[in-house]
Amino acid sequence: MVHSHALHTYYLEQLQGLAERRATKLAALSSGGADLDSYIAHARAAVVAAFPLPADRCPLNAVVTRTLPDRGGGYTIECVHFDSRPGVPVTANLYLPLAAATQKVPAVLFSCGHSASGKGEDKYQQACGRLAAAGFAVLIYDPICQGERDQYADTLPPGHGLRGSCVQAHNMLGKQMELLGDFFGAWRLYDGIRALDYLLSRPEIDDTRVGMTGNSGGGTMTSWLWAIEPRFTMAAPSCFITTFERNFENELPADSEQYPPGVLGAGLEMADLLLATNFPKPLLLCGQRYCFFDRRGLAEAHAELEAVYALRGAAQDVGLFVGENNHGFHEDAQTAVAAFFCQHAGLPAPDAARALPKALPAEAMLVCAGGQVLGAVPAPAPRPALSPHPPPQNAIGSIRKEYSLCQIPTEIFRLGSR
Repeated sequence: MVHSHALHTYYLEQLQGLAERRATKLAALSSGGADLDSYIAHARAAVVAAFPLPADRCPLNAVVTRTLPDRGGGYTIECVHFDSRPGVPVTANLYLPLAAATQKVPAVLFSCGHSASGKGEDKYQQACGRLAAAGFAVLIYDPICQGERDQYADTLPPGHGLRGSCVQAHNMLGKQMELLGDFFGAWRLYDGIRALDYLLSRPEIDDTRVGMTGNSGGGTMTSWLWAIEPRFTMAAPSCFITTFERNFENELPADSEQYPPGVLGAGLEMADLLLATNFPKPLLLCGQRYCFFDRRGLAEAHAELEAVYALRGAAQDVGLFVGENNHGFHEDAQTAVAAFFCQHAGLPAPDAARALPKALPAEAMLVCAGGQVLGAVPAPAPRPALSPHPPPQNAIGSIRKEYSLCQIPTEIFRLGSR
């Protein structure tokens, strides 16, 4: 053992042991020696515990600030903001096919990866436009600390690291939330749930045909939303799905939202989370040959899901696409996702020869005149200041006890024998 890697090696061995025990359980499922419904219920319980969500939903208070006209793609783009939580506005673009004026259309919720411009990123505009041209209404929303949702815009200078890197900002917020037993990934996931609420509130949308997609960090949120939100009918996470074991083996860094607390301790892998709520609905796993998310783990996850789907006669409904590019939502993946959604929404296959409008400058996609929701959207009355109280002697123990259901993210390393 190389002593500089002693801790890493120790936990890798724990993960490998977990993988062996899990493989035994999956083999028992395939042989009929174990109850599939119980296995899925266990995964569902771990997902619910990992993502503490508000009990009540606030009004969306949605406002469309302007509409971009059709530029030949067969769709308009509405610039809208809505409230995820009281005083937490979310900025978004709604790509709306012209056909929606006379009939209900299927929809796709699109989650951004780690792009500074959020929904304004060129590839995301292209992907949304491709889906809209194929007949889908597409809602793409800015994540926290991306696009128009910079949480530090009124407190830190533009050159500060927390404003220049959404990854750094996510991890800073995640660490602060850990101290309170909260999970940043739950805030990200809840934004997606409320974005879906807004999308389905629109009269143009057919709620029986609703997909979800995103790349990288957007692939993360696609996966987690698919794990907990039953209103989706199909999903295509891109450049994220592999295995926790492969990520750890490769010493791959990740954002705080990419490791739901307690799931490893529950004996689960990424593929299990995709079974938790929407199994056996259509699912397409996407990756790239030269992506840093290990394609070996992607192939392993797909094989496991295919075997479980086969138990319900639905092996054909879990697909795999691997492109020949590096990490990113490249045109090949966009095309594969559009074709997959069209197939399962009953739409004609996309016209590969059709020319689509070019991406606009990110500034053209802004919802708020100043480019940031801070200061542009009215904030609620400030909360009263907290009274200063000395922390209890066993502060961490108190936090763990109080928030025992949601755990603290470091609990991902509680690798039990379950």
